[in-house]
Amino acid sequence: MAKSRILVVEDEAIVAMGIKQKLEELDYIVVDIVFTGEDAVQIALREEPDLILMDIVLKGEMDGIEAAAKIRNQLDIPVIYLTAYSDEEVLERARMTEPYGYIIKPFKKSELNANLEMALYKHTEDQKKSENLKKKILADFYDFIMNMPTSADQSDVELRNTLLKLFASRLEEDMRPRFEQELGDIVEEKGIDDLKGIYNAYLDWIAQLFTEFGIQTKIDAKGKEYFFIFLNCPWLEDAKKKPVFCLNCQAIIQQSFDWTGMEGKVDKRATIADGRENCIFKFNVPFMEKE
Repeated sequence: MAKSRILVVEDEAIVAMGIKQKLEELDYIVVDIVFTGEDAVQIALREEPDLILMDIVLKGEMDGIEAAAKIRNQLDIPVIYLTAYSDEEVLERARMTEPYGYIIKPFKKSELNANLEMALYKHTEDQKKSENLKKKILADFYDFIMNMPTSADQSDVELRNTLLKLFASRLEEDMRPRFEQELGDIVEEKGIDDLKGIYNAYLDWIAQLFTEFGIQTKIDAKGKEYFFIFLNCPWLEDAKKKPVFCLNCQAIIQQSFDWTGMEGKVDKRATIADGRENCIFKFNVPFMEKE
């Protein structure tokens, strides 16, 4: 079994070396020891450790909670907080980042090992549940499309509009709670209080969502226009046979943008199923165009 790789974030050098010694005695690999929140974010993104031991109180402008929040927004890495305090206000901030545990300093090697094993196990199980859920959603969607009844009385436009409404209804139930929770957490953790910040946070969220479905995306800003571009399609051959496959992605983008409550709209510009190189959606957001 491969050894787990641990990043240690602790601003007291002697304490950090003691933690490193305990970890190595427990047969873990210490990928690095860092002393600031800024370095923690940088090293975590570069090394992608299996787990992070994060001291809450760090020297510098960024504490361990803020560092963990920044890492969590970009990577799925479990964090265990190290703290010498049990202040309720601090713990409430820490809970917002959904850590996999807390260890009160000082601690014994056996206590450290128990917390590490439990956190790594729970994280693995969470990943399995998340993957199974995504597979179920995709399987349900695939079956729905392939077995979808069509009516000879409906025009192409009528059929597309009907399907968009059906997809929107399914998304309202299946995806909106996740959207509100995750985007709300990002806005709160980053202290975002302006429309531009919320809009950019939304674009990051929707890009991450499609990444989970195996779709790589990029955002191309041309002057005052923002284009959301799909670089690939996992269902390309099926979409060519049944172009309505593309309507689900369109519904996700349009519906989720509506959930933000921002003024504007999303226009579909091109789809891979129609023979274009990329699927492209244009965001028309008045407050961005005024800049």
